[in-house]
Amino acid sequence: MFSLLETTIRPLQLNSRVLEVAYELYLEAPQASHPGINLQELSRRTGASLMECRNAIVEANQVGRFPNCSLYTA
Repeated sequence: MFSLLETTIRPLQLNSRVLEVAYELYLEAPQASHPGINLQELSRRTGASLMECRNAIVEANQVGRFPNCSLYTA
């Protein structure tokens, strides 16, 4: 029962600030087959750690956001 509840609520717990900035970076990226999001830039703009940024994007991707994107650090 708890796992069902957690699965239902988990997408609502995504870091909205990180995702807003990630979406900006996603739109700014050259629209190749896999637009890239720079995790270091995302971290710098949001104050979140690289791991928090990565995890937020991966979780959002699992619910259909950021299709075909790639993540990188420069």
